[in-house]
This record gives sequence, C-alpha cells and structure tokens, in this order.
Amino acid sequence: MISGAKAYAQESDGKIITRSALGAWHLRYNESTPGLNCGIRFISGKRNVDSFAIFGPTSTAKHSTLLFSGTQIPVTHAAQETDLILRMKGLPESNLKGVILPKQANSSTNNLMVVAGDIRTLLQSMRDSEKDLGLWMPESVIPKLLVELNYDGLDKARTAMLDCVAGRKIGGQTMDAALAEIRPVGKSSISGRAYFKGGLLASKQYPPKGSTAVSLIWLSDEFNAWFAEVKANKKLPDQIPERIAKHFISTKILDDEGKFSFPRLPAGEYTLLANFNYDKEINVPEVVGQTHTFNVAGVHLGTQDKIVNWSYIIKQPTTFQKQVTIKNDGDNVEITLDKSQTICFFVCF
Repeated sequence: MISGAKAYAQESDGKIITRSALGAWHLRYNESTPGLNCGIRFISGKRNVDSFAIFGPTSTAKHSTLLFSGTQIPVTHAAQETDLILRMKGLPESNLKGVILPKQANSSTNNLMVVAGDIRTLLQSMRDSEKDLGLWMPESVIPKLLVELNYDGLDKARTAMLDCVAGRKIGGQTMDAALAEIRPVGKSSISGRAYFKGGLLASKQYPPKGSTAVSLIWLSDEFNAWFAEVKANKKLPDQIPERIAKHFISTKILDDEGKFSFPRLPAGEYTLLANFNYDKEINVPEVVGQTHTFNVAGVHLGTQDKIVNWSYIIKQPTTFQKQVTIKNDGDNVEITLDKSQTICFFVCF
C-alpha cells in the first residue's frame, strides 16, 4: 500500500471522472505501467471534511487498499494496528482491521489504511453513494468516530478504475479541461514565500507546512463589479455567489519556510492573501509581595511593591496581502508575501 501511495503522489495530474455538488472523483495513473498504480480519490466540495482514496495493485502488492484521511484519526509516530467498526445506513455493522499511519509532515490530517482483497471485488461491494458512512474505533464504553464520509458518483468512478486496472483507455476530463470550466486556464504561475516579521530585528515566522495559509483572488471584471457593489452596500453578503466563489483559490504551504505556488494562471490582476497565526511574546507584571520601611521610632515611612515580570508566548492571528500582475501568459512571477506589504482587501489585523 505504501508503495502504491508513493506512486499515486508521483504520477501525472490524471483525470476528473465525474463531479457533483458533493465533490469530484479524481483518478491518477501511470501510462508507463498499464494496469498498475491506479488510484482514485473522492475530493469533497467542502473544506475540512474527511476524505478517502482507493488504490489498486502495484508491482509489489496485488491487493487493493483504502486510505482514509481525517482530523479525528489519532496521531501516531509509528504504524499502529487497530480494530474498526464500519457503519453504513441500512446495513449491519461490520468489523474491520486497519492501520493508523504516522502523520505526514505536510498534512493537516491523519491517515488510516485498510487493506482489502481484489480491487474488482472491493469496487463491486461498494454502493454508488453513501451518506454518513462511519468508521469507528471500539473503546471501553462508547466507540470513537474516526471518519465520516458522504459521497456519490461511484458508479462512474468504478468504471474508470476498472478500466485503469485492466489497462484500457480511461475517459474523463484532464485537470486543465476541468479547471477551464471553473476559470480561465493559462500557462503562468505565481510563487514565492510568505512570512510575518514583527520588527526590524525580529526573526521571520512562517505559516505551517501543509496549511492553506495563502490564497489568491482573481480580479476579473466580473469580480471587480461584484466587489464594487459590496463596498457600496458596506457589508459582505451571507453567501458568496458561485460565479464569484470561483475567483478565490487556495494552495498548500510546501515547506517550513512558507513556500507556495499557484500554477495554470492566465495573464491578469490578482490579490494574494496570507492568513495564519504567529508567536507573540507578552510581558505581564505581577505584584508578589511588599517591603515596608519604618524608622527607629516605628513610624511607617513607605511601602515598595515587589514586582515580577512574567513572559508568555501567545498565538496571534495576522492577515496581509499583495497585489500581483501577470503581464503576459506564460510569465512566472516570483514574489515575497510579508507583513510589510499591507494594503488590506477585506480586513487586516
């Protein structure tokens, strides 16, 4: 399974098999090894929800594997076997064996692996859609929920995955074609590093690796017209229209020094925003006692407080941004996104 996961991460962009309001099925494969290293993942349309992927056989492992990702999966520093309870609506509970995997340095979620048998048998055993599918860990009194999933479209994803493991031609959209339905796709990129520096001599503080601390707003004519209305009304709407939401793009921080990248951008105007927490030291004085002074006659001359200064490190949120222009399609723009370049789009802290 682990070798299969590595292949999945190293292959081409793959194809989007199907999309719905719940999310999309994304198939990755390697054309140089037909029938091997196929992996399909359900990408939820909502942020910060549990997800899962299905891996087919590799050159070293003939079995299939399910990989679940979620924030409720326990953190472990070494692979740890665990018993699981599978709960699906309308079906009896099932008992499974799983392995909790060590947390990846560039991920905000934890991973749980379940090894299955033949990939074809696994896919045929799964229903086309699920609501509130749950994986639970048995505990002494009340089982603990580790993963909860909602998905649809497995009928089409199943066909594509079976085609992949059979070495047949795979349908679906390329990533560029799928992206082009949401926004224009170009050959340019914006990349750089984001950090906060609290003073001239202060050290740089970077957003966490794997976080989505940097986002981008595509300043099209459509977006600018909508934002002009927002400014005129002096309040943001409760819900951003879908035609406007496509202008907001986020990306993951790639290393421990705030590196980020936005590929496939067309020429145009953009606003980049950083939003993360930094460490701030605060000093708090505390009176821990008093010294009273008297003269030889016993007359009180005065009192002096004994003060101790305590230092604390707190997490302080910060938001800042920078305007970026891509003049020509194909340009690759490198920038530094730091606190000193602040002209706030919505609000700054």
